[in-house]
Amino acid sequence: MGKKVRRLFEQFRPENYRLELDVDRENMKFSGSVIIKGKKVGRPSQRVTLHQKDLKIESALMKKINKGVAAEISLSRTIAHGSYDELRLHASDMIYPGEYELAIRFSGDITEVMHGMYPCFFEHDGQKKSLIATQFESHHAREVFPCIDEPEAKATFDLTLITPAGETVLSNTPIKKFKVQSSKFKTEDKKNSKQKTTFETTPIMSSYLLAFVFGDMHCVEAKTKDGVLVRSWASAAQPKSFLNYANGEAVKILEFFADYFQTPFPLKKLDQAALPDFEVGAMENWGLITYREIALLTDPDNRSQSSEQYVSMVVGHEVSHQWFGNLVTMKWWDDLWLNESFASLMEHIVLDHLHPDWFQWEQYAVQDIIASSNRDLYKDVQSVRVEVNHPDEIHTLFDGAIVYAKGGRLLKMLRDYIGDDTFRVGLKSYFSKHAYKNTVRDDLWKELAAASGKDINALMDPWLEQSGMPQLDVERNSDGFELAQKRFILDADDDPSLWPIPLLADNKLPAELLTKQAAKIKLPNTGPVLFNADGSTHMVVRYVDEPSREYVEQAIVERTIPPQSRINILNDYILLARKGELSILEALEIIEQSAAEPREAVWQQIARVVGTVGSLTEGDEEIEIRLRKLRRNLASDWYKKLRWDDKNNDDPNTKALRQTMLALMIHGEDESTLTKAKKRYYDVKNVEELPSEQRALIAGAMVRMGEPVVDSLLSQHNATQNSDLQGSIAAALASTKDPKTAAYIIDKALGKDGFVRPQDIARWFAYFMRNRHTREVAWSWLTTSWPRLEKLYGDSKSFDYFIIYSAGPLSTLAWQKKFEKFFTPKMETVALKRNITIALAEIPARVAWRTREEPKIQKYFRTKR
Repeated sequence: MGKKVRRLFEQFRPENYRLELDVDRENMKFSGSVIIKGKKVGRPSQRVTLHQKDLKIESALMKKINKGVAAEISLSRTIAHGSYDELRLHASDMIYPGEYELAIRFSGDITEVMHGMYPCFFEHDGQKKSLIATQFESHHAREVFPCIDEPEAKATFDLTLITPAGETVLSNTPIKKFKVQSSKFKTEDKKNSKQKTTFETTPIMSSYLLAFVFGDMHCVEAKTKDGVLVRSWASAAQPKSFLNYANGEAVKILEFFADYFQTPFPLKKLDQAALPDFEVGAMENWGLITYREIALLTDPDNRSQSSEQYVSMVVGHEVSHQWFGNLVTMKWWDDLWLNESFASLMEHIVLDHLHPDWFQWEQYAVQDIIASSNRDLYKDVQSVRVEVNHPDEIHTLFDGAIVYAKGGRLLKMLRDYIGDDTFRVGLKSYFSKHAYKNTVRDDLWKELAAASGKDINALMDPWLEQSGMPQLDVERNSDGFELAQKRFILDADDDPSLWPIPLLADNKLPAELLTKQAAKIKLPNTGPVLFNADGSTHMVVRYVDEPSREYVEQAIVERTIPPQSRINILNDYILLARKGELSILEALEIIEQSAAEPREAVWQQIARVVGTVGSLTEGDEEIEIRLRKLRRNLASDWYKKLRWDDKNNDDPNTKALRQTMLALMIHGEDESTLTKAKKRYYDVKNVEELPSEQRALIAGAMVRMGEPVVDSLLSQHNATQNSDLQGSIAAALASTKDPKTAAYIIDKALGKDGFVRPQDIARWFAYFMRNRHTREVAWSWLTTSWPRLEKLYGDSKSFDYFIIYSAGPLSTLAWQKKFEKFFTPKMETVALKRNITIALAEIPARVAWRTREEPKIQKYFRTKR
């Protein structure tokens, strides 16, 4: 596989960094100095090696500390080794284990790729401005200063920043002191004076958690009941009122976790900053969480329930990281799941507590269960825990469906298995023993095992180490059930994998786990049993006997089982259809009887079944007409009850259900609904005045109907800095049915001089790629723009999104060949290899599914009245 990651922590262990950076925003440069106090460990050698990337090293000194006295060591040479991201300090004599100080001066460039130190652009009062921000996860601190850039290399940081005077400066800790001063970059006019800001010493933490942001910003603030100052910041271009919701949520979430973990938040303050340009959704830097604007800002005057729920979920995820990830950190990136899987579970636990009327576990089912199970189908999908053999592989670890959603699902399975009270006891002990340290999974299992009295290693390790998931076949007989497990996989015939499966049934069973390939459970005197009742166990359940299948299908229609069970079983039916063990028509027949369903989260799954049928017959216009009619038939009764406008006493489910019914009626091309949509669009001066939940829906209907709105929407996108509004406009524009219009939009938005920010390009591409009418245009843009995308994203976590979004909608042999021709030669790129490999299995599996199902679907609809 080529070069492997060298663990530099094995030869030098930093204890403190005294880091000063002088930032020249105008020339996109910075200079700095760092004094690193730490220990040389291991065998004596003539070299100490640090991480650096693309820095110019101007000087380096090394001193041996002996009983508090420093003696300088003569360095024979200093080598900045680019291909290994290393700075090698070679000494004339042998360097023995002990205490040392390394003093290094350096300089570097502020780059527009969204990691290291980079600018975030915005407009305010007619001026173009920028915030300067950092993104150091996973291994980008080395782009700003020499360091040991590994999670295990925890140290304290004393940061000083020299920045333009009069601007807000934030970092992990409160400001210790600052003063206005001269800088070598400034001219003599007062406008360009600088200020020197020194921050309080950080806790012991990993380099990837260090962060700073400065620029023209404002904030709202509040305090927790424990006195922690919570502030939420945005650029001056954003209304301060847009920060109120997120700040209020952060206070409540911080208080909840301090109580849930029985471990106080260890910092004096928590800042949240909304960045105009940000590669990922958010980043949990300790005491200074950074977010995309869309993940922190909400409009209080045109409220969007879905936007507020999204903001709450992201804030919950990142705040939980202040304990899981920051206070206690994985030793190495192969245990990234220790951070992300836990945060993915905790975001739902906290929202279930704070917002019981959201019924968060229904949202969990329709989001995380579906994401994880529909990704984990191929032999080359990564396991939750992954070995890291190459630096570029670190980027590929952040697979949202596996490390986040599947890992979170496994931890929910564990929590349900041992109980929440026991789970909390184990976590409290874990934080107490390992605060400010690094751990591996066995450290966590040990505490949860002690709390529960169960063998947690034996339960959890197979789930983490093996990729894929089991299929549980359930057959009822006269005295109980016969159970059998096998791997659920689409691109292999036989797989010997075996899991210890928590059955988590809705009836008490004589066995909690299935640990063998097959087993019999005696349970003669009970009615039907629902296995994996709420979907916590990461598996697919197939009911083999007819009475059991009839029971679960009737239970969905009659709603005699909980909503999350209805969601999970419908998901299992879709997955079993993908594998060929049943037909998608079985799911279709269930949902055709489910028009009275009252829970919106279940309706998301109902709509997904309809969409799946459409994707398997894509291009068949007769079937499209039938599916439009089906959408109208399903939604019409609820639409008549709910109409268009929210009422003051509507609960969250009713509000969400109203939007789903509107979407089904509009996509079903109901004439009266489209007429109302058109009137609503033209009754306002601009899209921003439409109800926020309906903007994309109404504007998208106008675009599909061919109304002359495209240029107006493009103009409104460019005139606003409201990222939520921009997202609605993007979705609307991408819904056109005219390839020429799509080409025009893509050229304006994504072309060489396009206006879309790099952070949003992948989203625009995904929208156009999913639309069958615009797919050819989107693909053409991708293939011709690839060199530019490589330059923009080649060293980022989001580069391989383009592979996932390309492969996702493809279901024909012709498209399979196009994909293979373009992407197979790119397999040599380490950061892309895994997702290309998965796509090369995913697309043929979908082609085979379509080949099996399309004639059945066509016959089904053509024989209906």
